[in-house]
Amino acid sequence: MFTVPHAPRPSLSELRDAVAAFGEKARERVRPSDLDARDETFIRRVLPLIGVLYDAYFRCETEIVAEVPEGPFLAVGNHNGMTGTPDMFCHMVAFWRRYSPSRLAYGLMHDVPFNVPAAGTWLNAAGAIAANQDNASRALRRGAAVLVFPGGDVDACKPFSKRYSIEFGRRRGFIRTAIREQVPIMPLVSVGAHSSLYIFRDGRRIAELLRLPELVRSNVAPIGLALPFGLIAGVPYPHIPPPVKIHTRFLEPIHLGLPPDAADDAEQVERAFSRVFEVMREGMDDLRRAGRHGLFPRG
Repeated sequence: MFTVPHAPRPSLSELRDAVAAFGEKARERVRPSDLDARDETFIRRVLPLIGVLYDAYFRCETEIVAEVPEGPFLAVGNHNGMTGTPDMFCHMVAFWRRYSPSRLAYGLMHDVPFNVPAAGTWLNAAGAIAANQDNASRALRRGAAVLVFPGGDVDACKPFSKRYSIEFGRRRGFIRTAIREQVPIMPLVSVGAHSSLYIFRDGRRIAELLRLPELVRSNVAPIGLALPFGLIAGVPYPHIPPPVKIHTRFLEPIHLGLPPDAADDAEQVERAFSRVFEVMREGMDDLRRAGRHGLFPRG
């Protein structure tokens, strides 16, 4: 196992060019399902600036147990702290540093961030595509690495008391996709960002009563506290996280070894899910015990 190293501080000209890249990209149109919206040049230009956040603000520690597989694979992560904490950002910066922006990679993302002015286009250019099985399959067939967070809003908005749990519910689409496309799964676990806010309840019952799953594809209506607005009351809008330390680990790739038609066999899908979930649960427990995360990390 090795740790992705932090980078030297960028020059002032590199930071200025990164800001200019963000400004230029903000004027473009967002294309959530267009694989060609990913812009390697943009990623290279902004990496020095977002690398400062990765290194100095979140003090990210990313450990890699084994190198990522050659060719396409599905990276499966837990969500680590609601919508204002950059799970995908942390994983992708580490990935770009280790394997370079030229290695084709995408991240599946909920529809809502694509509609945020400027930010949707930036995320799109960095490799974010709308979260659905069709997009995942098309990206894998291009030979890409594809990052998915199966727990979605339920995992991101879990109560603080459950911050070391992984909430995937009944979502098995990622398992079916990996089987159909015959690609390995690389589990990722991450801790620390749930210390950037305090969620009392995820409000799933409230969301059902308000028909939020049908109206806005939100399964939660969280109640909690976060910066800068103070109270979170039903809407999981992005918060501004304090400088919590984020500890992430890329685990051993899992080769499911099942034929494509097993994707239609509920029993085989459930066994494969349990295999992946147990590996992730153990990885999460290891990070929790290490304690090198959150507002007051050990070591």
